[in-house]
Amino acid sequence: MTHWLYAILLVILSPGVLVDSWRRYVRAPKKHRVMFAQLGRLPAGLPVGGIWLHAVSLGEVRAAAVLVRAMQVRFPAVPIVISTTTETGAIAARALGVPHFYAPFDYAFAQTRVLNKLQPQLIIVMETELWPNWVRAVARRMLPMVVVNARLSDRSFARYQRWGGALLRETLAGLAVICAQSAADKARFLALAAGAPLEVQDCGNIKFDLSPPEVSPWRVEHRLVWLAASTHEGEEAQVLAAHQTLLNRNPSALLVLAPRHPERAARIWAEIAQRGFTAERASAFSPATGGAIKADTQVVLLDQTGQLMRYFAGIAVVFMGGSLVPVGGHNPIEPAVFGRAVISGRSVQNFRAVYAVLDAEAALAWVDRDNPLAQAVQMAWDEPLRWQTMGQRAQAVVMANRGATERVLQVMDGLLTR
Repeated sequence: MTHWLYAILLVILSPGVLVDSWRRYVRAPKKHRVMFAQLGRLPAGLPVGGIWLHAVSLGEVRAAAVLVRAMQVRFPAVPIVISTTTETGAIAARALGVPHFYAPFDYAFAQTRVLNKLQPQLIIVMETELWPNWVRAVARRMLPMVVVNARLSDRSFARYQRWGGALLRETLAGLAVICAQSAADKARFLALAAGAPLEVQDCGNIKFDLSPPEVSPWRVEHRLVWLAASTHEGEEAQVLAAHQTLLNRNPSALLVLAPRHPERAARIWAEIAQRGFTAERASAFSPATGGAIKADTQVVLLDQTGQLMRYFAGIAVVFMGGSLVPVGGHNPIEPAVFGRAVISGRSVQNFRAVYAVLDAEAALAWVDRDNPLAQAVQMAWDEPLRWQTMGQRAQAVVMANRGATERVLQVMDGLLTR
């Protein structure tokens, strides 16, 4: 692709961009509303002259949390601001106590406006969010831009190879450094650069540096419980069908269903009711009972954000969603830090390297035709000592792969002191 073709595409997409920007304004909490924020308008009071960290959505913000805390210690005098694209990401970013704004769409005027207002010393992009006009505007100011925890799935790599062309090579050349998650990701970025000047370092995955947060574990005593975490559309039906199979053998079994996007809770609630389950919403638990559920409840729907760690801490059997549908999976490190092995489908290309090392250490259970979901959950219940040992191995994998955050900070040391 060339830059002029990219500019034409942005013009064609502009009506949808305006509609989306208005929708986000209406849906945002009143105290966080900024009209047409994605066109470069910023909230009042953002600090200037610091580090601009961009994390697209919830998963990237969770990964960035480790880095943010480390930067606050390493560079205490340098202010940090976070931009996100999604609302779930915005909620998570604000929970970190760091000033937040919505990232501008990739119009040159919007990117220029934000850069003029923020005057950042350094720009950090979590994982892989490469926008040509943004990188071009940054490069013109000779500002360092670093991609951290960078990865390329099979699908993304093929797409970039097919459509990237000169525009992609120019964009990559505008970056200061790419800190890749693995040697395989490093090789892919260098292949895309096709000889263009690009520094890529294998820094490792900073998600391994996650420490168990101090949370109050959510537990239900004397019942067999499993958690289906970060599920997607098309996946809840499979999870609920598996739970019905489990109930036939274990009448008191309990499923905690946590969709990746809680705004889908109403539709999932209707599906739960249609299938005849006795269910409760997590948001409706009575504080007077300490969050206790009714004895006949078969499904708990987690319809809130920011609560999942409590459930990882308290529930031993965890299925990680986004893996039974072609989404690419979600982060198994989050339950692993609590000593939880995971049950997963095979669609895990977004976390290929993490799942590979867990698989090599026999620290997860795959779901496929030979081992359906209900059977995998039942195995974990029937063999609790084996499942606990698998969880310990998962936790050991996390501990053995720590250190990426320090390597990223060393890269930043050089860029902030230039």
